[in-house]
Amino acid sequence: MNGKDVQKMYKAADISVFPSTYEPFGIVALEAMLSENPVVVSDIGGLNEIVQHRENGMKTYCGNANSIADSILELLYDHKLCSEITKKAKNKVRNEYNWSKISQDTYFAYQKAVCQSMAEKQKREIEQERANKTKKAKNTEKEISNLLAFKKRNAYA
Repeated sequence: MNGKDVQKMYKAADISVFPSTYEPFGIVALEAMLSENPVVVSDIGGLNEIVQHRENGMKTYCGNANSIADSILELLYDHKLCSEITKKAKNKVRNEYNWSKISQDTYFAYQKAVCQSMAEKQKREIEQERANKTKKAKNTEKEISNLLAFKKRNAYA
């Protein structure tokens, strides 16, 4: 289906239900939320991260038909809750899943990775430098001890 047909399907539905047992991200839920369609999702994977129960959607226990039915019925009979969820869901999608925010988050993730690897590199260099100084100090100490022992022997000779 193309984008417009998908939007029409969401508009025709009273509720979008995604009883997934595995869902890595949950783009379908975001599409429904943006279409001002209340969502009922399983509490797994990406869906679990996107939807906050009774705030911007309804979560159900994964694989539990009674839980799904309860959430659907609650949305169908509680129009005020349904309306509040729909508004909050659309705002969430617009604020958190727009290309500007996604690109900014991606940029910061790369920056963090680069900074961490630079910090780790600097930490390794500092540790190596300390180890070299310690080794050098031990060698110097050993040389001084040998020199003193040599002078002591020659002084009595």
